[in-house]
Amino acid sequence: MILLTVIYYLFPEKRIIWWTGIGLSGVAAIIAGARINRPAHALPWYFLAAANFSFTAGEVVQVIQTDYLHQTNFPSIADGAYLAEFLLYAAGVLGFIRWRTAHQDRGSLIDALTLTVGLALLSWIYLILPYARDPELTWVQKAISIAYPLGDVLVLAMLLRLLVPRGGKSRSLQLLTAGTIGILVSDVLYGLIQLHGTWSIGTPVDLGWAAFYALWGAAALHPSMVELTEPIPVQPTHITRGRIALLAFASLIAPAVLLIEVSHGDSSHAGVIAAFSAVLFLLVLARLSGVVLVHRQALERERVLRAAGAELTSAVTVDEVTEAVRTAVSTLMPDTPHHVATLAVGEGGSLADEGLPQLPASADAKGSRLVPAETFSGDLAKVLDGMPRALVCPLALEERPSGNALVGVLIVGGTDQRLAALRSSLEILAAQSALAVERVILSQEINARNSEAYFRTLVQSASDVILILNEDDSVRYASSSAERVLGHPGLGGTRLSDLVPPEDSHAVVLALARMRRGDRERSEQREHWRLLRGDHRSIEVEVRCNDLREDPTVGGLVLTLRDVTDQRQMERELTHRAFHDSLTGLANRVLFQDRVSHALTRSERRGTVTGVLFLDLDDFKVVNDTQGHSVGDELLVAVSLRVSTALRTSDTAARLGGDEFAVLVEDARSPADVGGIADSVLAAFAEPFRLSAGAVRVSASVGVATTEDSVDSTELLSHADLALYSAKASGKRQWCQYQPALQAGLAERHELNESLDSAISESAFTLYYQPIVDLAGGGLVAFEALVRWPHARRGMVPPEEFIALAEESGQIVPLGAWVLEHAAAETTRWQRTSLAPRAVRGRAPLHVSVNVSARQFRDAGFVDVVREIIDTSGIQPDSLILELTESILMRRDDRVRADMATLSDLGVRIAIDDFGTGYSSLSYLREFPISLLKIDKSFIDGLGVSQQQYALVEGITRIADTLGVQVIAEGIETTAQRDLLAAMGCPLGQGYLFAQPLTVEQAGALVREDAALVGLPERDRS
Repeated sequence: MILLTVIYYLFPEKRIIWWTGIGLSGVAAIIAGARINRPAHALPWYFLAAANFSFTAGEVVQVIQTDYLHQTNFPSIADGAYLAEFLLYAAGVLGFIRWRTAHQDRGSLIDALTLTVGLALLSWIYLILPYARDPELTWVQKAISIAYPLGDVLVLAMLLRLLVPRGGKSRSLQLLTAGTIGILVSDVLYGLIQLHGTWSIGTPVDLGWAAFYALWGAAALHPSMVELTEPIPVQPTHITRGRIALLAFASLIAPAVLLIEVSHGDSSHAGVIAAFSAVLFLLVLARLSGVVLVHRQALERERVLRAAGAELTSAVTVDEVTEAVRTAVSTLMPDTPHHVATLAVGEGGSLADEGLPQLPASADAKGSRLVPAETFSGDLAKVLDGMPRALVCPLALEERPSGNALVGVLIVGGTDQRLAALRSSLEILAAQSALAVERVILSQEINARNSEAYFRTLVQSASDVILILNEDDSVRYASSSAERVLGHPGLGGTRLSDLVPPEDSHAVVLALARMRRGDRERSEQREHWRLLRGDHRSIEVEVRCNDLREDPTVGGLVLTLRDVTDQRQMERELTHRAFHDSLTGLANRVLFQDRVSHALTRSERRGTVTGVLFLDLDDFKVVNDTQGHSVGDELLVAVSLRVSTALRTSDTAARLGGDEFAVLVEDARSPADVGGIADSVLAAFAEPFRLSAGAVRVSASVGVATTEDSVDSTELLSHADLALYSAKASGKRQWCQYQPALQAGLAERHELNESLDSAISESAFTLYYQPIVDLAGGGLVAFEALVRWPHARRGMVPPEEFIALAEESGQIVPLGAWVLEHAAAETTRWQRTSLAPRAVRGRAPLHVSVNVSARQFRDAGFVDVVREIIDTSGIQPDSLILELTESILMRRDDRVRADMATLSDLGVRIAIDDFGTGYSSLSYLREFPISLLKIDKSFIDGLGVSQQQYALVEGITRIADTLGVQVIAEGIETTAQRDLLAAMGCPLGQGYLFAQPLTVEQAGALVREDAALVGLPERDRS
């Protein structure tokens, strides 16, 4: 185009060729630039190309008319092409304005209108009015002539509107502006020449039009042409001095023209000048109101950014930073409901570029850019779905320690105009976000380093052992606790199989292989291994495995070992204690019952007989009471050893509690084999047990039951218990086989026990009295109260049956109190009958003996019961004798001793019943307040037969007399026994020789007979 311009000036006569080439070259350059640079909106450039083509067409038509057709008519077709160029130019520039600043910079629009109105005034007065007043022109010619300067004013207005909002920074826009100025200057010069002279070919005026063609083509070819259809950030609040000067110049045009007109004495244009001045005044007012509005918006945005800065300062995570940014953007864009804001920040502060469009180099560290939303991909594309454009603001820190200035990007989706208006505010928000993100990243890094040091300290001081294994199972790392737990000073390079006992190595290798295969369910379970310490001692460890081979910081299989040797030992001990007796080490009741159940299952499968033996030591309580619990425990241990040695290896011995043992006999061929085991067990008690306190001889009673008469374990155990009860009832020191009849006996015993409860509450018992006489004179001395139970269905129940039941159930306490109460009351009435006659004969009042069981005597309220009975019955305390068994005295209990002393202080006398049948000791007579001894009938029976028996009874009698204790002989049945006892000095006796137990009425009659012997009348008993 430059070449064609030079040729044109050298050969102006060929103007149509050169000028057409220049014009069409400009059109081609614009079209080529739009195709090469591919702007976001190419239509404005095509309008400019059409304007160029229209201008070129007008030039060609005009040359043809003037040079070839020699026509000078005005207007012509060329004028239509020229005027169309103005409209096409305006359409193209209007497209640029629309895409760059439409509805976003009202102030720039007013500034452009102000300058345009001022220049339009000059055009109106000095260009348009001269044509309008030319009398030689027709109205059509006048209209066309006026259209040319109006077109120039339109072009000027559009250019100024395009240039006002920071448009001059684009090289393409600068070239476009220069070309536009060229055509405007040439148009003005051409108009002046037409008014005042003659235009000729090759004048400098043509140079402006040639520059118009060339510069517009260069503007389209320059890469910056794409920026003309992209929104630009608008900052209308800043009015530069140059702009103020330019606006002041435009505003002063009207007053200046008016002054010039007045100075020349011409006021014809005053109305036009006034109208333009009014328009300028209104534009200035609109500009001022816009500045105020924009200032308010700026203050509001400043407030939002300040609040966002406070939120970002308090954020501790990137998510909180993102949330603060979203809140700020929503506040900045309240009138834009469809918008999106997010941060793209990589781990550790590196830019996460996945899904981001390719940014220009200038946007990597600073600046922002508006890009189409469809250029995003991945998750960001989903976030921006439905958004037309997105503003990408880099989060950049120029002096970042890591060297990479780009932390991430802020992405805001919305409309072009709204994003352009908020671009500067969003860039400030991005800068604040960059600082917040960097602070969060640095804080996390510091925490991570502190945590690393913290956990390193924990690992080094932990009691658990941490090992990292290579692929060949060799130890790559061992924590400091490994030497303390495993006893190896250094494990680096040691294979794990070398730390495991040979018999366990295969299982350990399989466990490690399972971990490496990724068997997650099994790998999360805890393994239990045995390891060998450096001193060859075996320990037990609990193992947790974690496959961290893919972790770059570990790169191996991690084992966490915990020494659980003591814990496992304790668990085994607790398990043993749960199923074994702590004293003897035998199986306890729980384990025994479990083994019985399993034995029955095996017996049914094999067709063998299973038997159960229940053992109960005879008179074990006597040993415990006389020699103490420690000796009793020693005896139980010795018994457990004897019983265990008497059994087969397949049999099981157990201690069920107290002095009760059990034996499980398995795989017996018949019940007789089980009986043979029972014989062996009883034989084990033939020899005395040698204990620390001396030799002790005890026997046992055994109950035997087998699967021949039992269907399940519960029934088998129940039958053995019944058999044991039968053995003890049959005289002890024997074993008894279960018989169905025992079940009936048990039912009777249960029925009797239930009847016992109601009998006590209903006072269904009765008392019998056996006389105690003076052996020398035969007179009545006392009665022994004997309780009897006349059962409604069974008749008279023997005392040995219901007394034992009362002892077991505890009913002996209320029963004994009832006996004491009635015996004391009857004795009081008898004493009133015989008191005087007995006093005449010098005999003491009648007294009564009442048997007291050991359980009754040990009851905490027994002494109070005796005291209350004495008070209510009125009996003399020394007339009440309590008969105790030796077992109460054997324990030498302090409370027993204190209760006996209290009773003695009350005046109540105490007698020892059945003396000589147990572990009798004459030391009792010295230690306890005993008043009477009752010699058992078994000694009395042998008086006339055995000289040794006679000497023994005589010795007891003489020693008791020496100690001041009276003796009563029980069970006297013959006169010979009476005479021998009287001869040896025994004062008192009782037995069938004198009388059997008497009812209350019979005893009362005996009292009256004894009183009548004196010869005195019977007193009134009332």
